[in-house]
Amino acid sequence: RAVFSNLQRKGLEKRFQLQKYITKPDRRQLAAALQLTDAQVKVWFQNRRMKWRHNKEPHNTSKL
Repeated sequence: RAVFSNLQRKGLEKRFQLQKYITKPDRRQLAAALQLTDAQVKVWFQNRRMKWRHNKEPHNTSKL
């Protein structure tokens, strides 16, 4: 499991705010800028989108 530095996390989050889906050229550029691999950035974005979708959905608290 990759452990990201605060600087890397901030860079990833900043880009995520701008675009939820990152293109391959943008991903490569971001990976190089943050000293990460292309795969690490790809997986981070996948995981972050899952977290974003989960938090975006209204929580159903009613009992059936």
